[in-house]
Amino acid sequence: MQSGREELHFKAPWIILSNFLGKIYVQRGLIRNFVVRDLKARYIGSFMGLFWSVIHPIVLLVSYSFIFMVIFNQKARFEDVGTTNFPLFLFCGFLPWRFFEEALQRSSTILIDNANLVTKTVFPSEILPLTVLFAALVNHLIGFTILLCMIFFTIGKVSFFILLVPVYFFLFMLFTLGVSWFISSLNVFVRDVSQVLTVILTFWFWFTPIFYTTNRFPPKLLFLVHFNPVAPVVLGYRDCLLRMRMPNLNSLAVLAVVSLVTFAIGGLFFRKTKREFVDIL
Repeated sequence: MQSGREELHFKAPWIILSNFLGKIYVQRGLIRNFVVRDLKARYIGSFMGLFWSVIHPIVLLVSYSFIFMVIFNQKARFEDVGTTNFPLFLFCGFLPWRFFEEALQRSSTILIDNANLVTKTVFPSEILPLTVLFAALVNHLIGFTILLCMIFFTIGKVSFFILLVPVYFFLFMLFTLGVSWFISSLNVFVRDVSQVLTVILTFWFWFTPIFYTTNRFPPKLLFLVHFNPVAPVVLGYRDCLLRMRMPNLNSLAVLAVVSLVTFAIGGLFFRKTKREFVDIL
């Protein structure tokens, strides 16, 4: 009898997570409406509208390219990545990072910004970080379209390894959502979390191989890249799109494990803490 209780206790977190995800699936229509509302609030009414999603990454790409190509003369150091075009190399790494950064920064305050909804006991607050994620996904798809146009213009083709890009991005979405659930709920109790997150993302950005290849990183600090969950995504994008070769399957497997564990922990943490949101907010 005791072993049966232990087995039930062992399965309980996964049962809770399953029920939690089931409730999210039931609310898919509400999630879609919130994503549309979010995009309208950000773009509708402005003169350029959704076209700002195209302008922002292009402006960042041009500015970073100018600094690193003109000021630091980085052009010739990227021949081993399938292209000597530095803007293409840069954009391929910057694109997934931009999705990650946008989703986390906006998720960190999403519960506080929508306190009037969260305090309603019937409202599924877990969908708020998810709507931010999907809104960031729309911007990512726009940027990815620009990236494909750049590849066709400079390289002239894509390989069938491009089919692995959605695999990388799906796992990356799971990881991002897990972190978003965690920081959004934690920020309800500790309001400094969103400020600390900005600092962490600044360091995280420069320790991600966006502007450089991993062989340019100091060997003694290379472990910072190996333990960076964003790095396999950036390298996977470049392998599939620029090098046009099979990516490192070991790093993909590690990414899958890390993403699933982070997704589960973030979901369980949110599920456990959400009952206190009404009292805090």
